Amino acid sequence: MLAGSAASVLVTLAVLTVWARVRYARDLSSFRCRIGPPAAGWRRQHARWCLRCTRAAWVNDVLVVRTGALRLWLEPLPVGIAPDVTVRTLGQGEVRGLGARPVSLRFTLLGSGELEVAVAAECADRLVGPFITAALSKLPNAPREHGN
Repeated sequence: MLAGSAASVLVTLAVLTVWARVRYARDLSSFRCRIGPPAAGWRRQHARWCLRCTRAAWVNDVLVVRTGALRLWLEPLPVGIAPDVTVRTLGQGEVRGLGARPVSLRFTLLGSGELEVAVAAECADRLVGPFITAALSKLPNAPREHGN
C-alpha cells in the first residue's frame, strides 16, 4: 500500500512537471540560461554559476525565472540595468551547458543587489529583452556630417 501511494505521488509530480513546462513554453518565449552573482576577483569563474541550467522569460521589464527542485515555480525578478553595462562574452569554460560562446549581462535587482545571467550567444537578443541598448552599446559611432 505504501509503495502504491509513493508511486502515485511520483506520477502526479511527473505530470505536474511536464504540464508546467509545456504551459510555460507555450505562454512565454523563454530562453535557457544560468544565473549567478556578478564576477568578483576572488571567486573562481566557473564556481559562481548555478549548478543547473534553467529557463527564463521577459514579461514587460520583469525577468521570470523557473525555480525549485523540479522547476515547477516561477520567480519574478524586477530588474534594472546600469547605463554602462554591455553584453559580455564569457571565456572558454567559464560557464557550462550554454555552448561554445556564452554571453552574459549584469542586472541590478531592485532593492537587493545584482545578478548576472548567462546564455548561449544565439540567445543574446532574448537575454537583453527590454534593455536593447545594452546590446547596441558596442556599435561604432555614426559618422558626423561636416555642416555649415
